[in-house]
Amino acid sequence: MKSKKVALINLGCPKNLVDAEEILGRVADSGSTICQYPEDAEVLIVNTCGFIDDSKQESIDTIFRMAKLKDDARCKKLIVTGCLAQRYSKELQKEIPEIDHVVGLKDFDKLTALSGSDHKREKTNSAQCSDDWRNRIRLTPGHYAYLRISDGCDNRCSYCAIPGIRGRFYSRTIENILEEAHRMACEGVKEINIISQDTTSYGVDLYGKQQLHVLLKKLSGIEGIEWIRILYTHSRHFYPELIHVIGRYDKICKYIDLPIQHINDFVLEKMGRCVTHAYIERLIDDLRSHIPGLFLRTSVIVGFPGETEEHFAELLEFVKSTQFERLGAFTYSREEGTPAASFKKQISKEVKEHRLQEVMLAQQEIILKKHKNLVGNTISIMVDEKGKKNGEWLGRTYGDAPDVDSKVIILENQLKPGDIKNMMITGTVGYDLIAKT
Repeated sequence: MKSKKVALINLGCPKNLVDAEEILGRVADSGSTICQYPEDAEVLIVNTCGFIDDSKQESIDTIFRMAKLKDDARCKKLIVTGCLAQRYSKELQKEIPEIDHVVGLKDFDKLTALSGSDHKREKTNSAQCSDDWRNRIRLTPGHYAYLRISDGCDNRCSYCAIPGIRGRFYSRTIENILEEAHRMACEGVKEINIISQDTTSYGVDLYGKQQLHVLLKKLSGIEGIEWIRILYTHSRHFYPELIHVIGRYDKICKYIDLPIQHINDFVLEKMGRCVTHAYIERLIDDLRSHIPGLFLRTSVIVGFPGETEEHFAELLEFVKSTQFERLGAFTYSREEGTPAASFKKQISKEVKEHRLQEVMLAQQEIILKKHKNLVGNTISIMVDEKGKKNGEWLGRTYGDAPDVDSKVIILENQLKPGDIKNMMITGTVGYDLIAKT
């Protein structure tokens, strides 16, 4: 049978990106040819995000754009998968007839057959962290990658649809993760970004207790891996051994992604976060006192049902006083099927947008001041790619995760992607830094 040309369009977070990389590996292993451009493909796969309103709309808009290629190009089949497909399978098939197949997160085994291959794959349980990483086609630059250590979530935050999409929390074994990390190192990866729905809960299902600190120590021993970054932690699940390991091991970036979501006790309780204002303050003090040079990233939600002006004022003041190095803010998205969707006192869109703007303006002042204070200091920077101008490269400090945080404009010629050097910060441009070796 002639090999089919397949293109994949990926949307959403790094967890979705890993799904996409594993899907591509399956498709290529089945004998299909991977196309870079959708216009050249006979089969289109859209890996959707379905987390909040904005991401759902982006997914739907993308599906419609790809559907047009069935009329205008060589495309013969449109397959939709990912979180939106898992959440709204029947609705998608009914509302968008151009879709040929909708494939949920637990049915990735179907993709090879649906994309046109006769190749037979042994069935795996995609929902339980299969070994698809062995054929994974990474879409990130060669020097960094995402390493998924677990999936699913048991936290049941009242606003979040993820448990209903991804299912119960489950971890990969330490041995399996290390095998993949060694493979990455052999392929030239220097930075590993650890991801999960809740990285700090890693191991509780397999080993009966949290094991992220054990995993981090073992990952630190892999030759070739220079940076290990921890994303998607939960404030309730930090523990002393983990904080100690982060502070002690040089390869572990002094960077923690710690979404607090809010700080008012009433709102935190309604969110189902199982922490208090006082607890979060103590945790942040503990992290900063035990991890010198820490870059602390957080995310907050404004406009949660029942959030009063006083509740919001408390959050805004906490953002100003805590001085997070990195922060993302979002308006509450009313997700059907979640407890918070039925809560009384839903906040108007106008109020939510106004509160979002206030938080972001406050954070803008904080980050600009922090960056100004970095001028004249020397800091570890990884080179990512060439800049737009001759003699410029773009990189990141150890305090900046790929795609979400600030960049560094490096005034230097003799560099290559993946270089890690101590560089002096010489200035700032907006949210970005300027450095030289």
